[in-house]
Amino acid sequence: MIFESRTLLGLDVGSHSAKMVDLAKVRGGYELKALGLGMLPAECIVDKDIMDSETVMDTIKSLRENLKIRPRGTATAISGHSVIVKKAELPIMTEAELEQTLMIEAEQYIPFDINDVYLDSFILGESAERSDMMDILLVASKKEMVDDYASAIRNAGLKPMVMDVDVFALETMYEVNYPDAPESLIALVDIGASMININIIKECIPVFARDISMGGRQLTERIQREFGVSYERAENIKTGADIVGIDLERVNYIFKMASETYVQEIRRTLDFFLSTMVNENIERIYLSGGSARLPGLTSMLEKQTEIPVEVINPFNNITWDDKVFDSEYIAYIAPQMAVAIGLALRKAEDKW
Repeated sequence: MIFESRTLLGLDVGSHSAKMVDLAKVRGGYELKALGLGMLPAECIVDKDIMDSETVMDTIKSLRENLKIRPRGTATAISGHSVIVKKAELPIMTEAELEQTLMIEAEQYIPFDINDVYLDSFILGESAERSDMMDILLVASKKEMVDDYASAIRNAGLKPMVMDVDVFALETMYEVNYPDAPESLIALVDIGASMININIIKECIPVFARDISMGGRQLTERIQREFGVSYERAENIKTGADIVGIDLERVNYIFKMASETYVQEIRRTLDFFLSTMVNENIERIYLSGGSARLPGLTSMLEKQTEIPVEVINPFNNITWDDKVFDSEYIAYIAPQMAVAIGLALRKAEDKW
């Protein structure tokens, strides 16, 4: 098949926007070939569930046409309450044996009807407690959610080839862009419009993942209420694009309150994870997502957790043509493109 020797088109469909990235494998790494972002109306996607499939499809199609992307294999990702990621302990078996027994073994860990979900698993290795057991990572998603995203992609003229999970796409992006990072235990935190995705990785293996229903949309709605403006103008105020007649002190106060709320939830999740570990410390937190640009958030999180924090650069190990892409825009948009970059690094043989 024509898709199997190249990376896939990365498509991150969030509740605020759809991000599309096309990468080419080149000598020594990857090169950016196309990048675009299409805005989605409020309530079009709620908690990662598609409410308006036609608008989502039209947005993806417009992005594809504007970027002159031909119909091709695509990787996208899901998260939220319809997606379950759990670590489980099972008797040691081969991948083939696990595939045959997965439905039975997974039933005790999945809070949905097992017939209503798509299942996948990843063998992490031998259990630290018992030599006859192994640790696996279970991933389950409601079929309805997966099918809705696949349908929107297909109707936009693309071919859904991989259905990933947001936190794992972040991990793929990190491993390619930070191959020489000295830390062995790190947290990837993506603050999107409606969801905070947290993935904790130990020596390149995911050990904990959690989604928090919170994000930049609540901040926009707070600005909207405070100043009595439309949702669209509140978005522009948030980004500093339209602040005529706006009390900046009040805006900065709203930013500070939002940062404190994000930090509290992130810290609570990290504390919970560390309470399950013995003599382990998270060595660095990498932030991504549009709300990672919130003034003061990085320093506040670093102070509250006493862990070094930095905004991740998903283009750290990716080249681009300066004549085609504006470097300042790439630097600005980078935090928002982290999941899309991770998806664009996937291969077609990784099918869902």
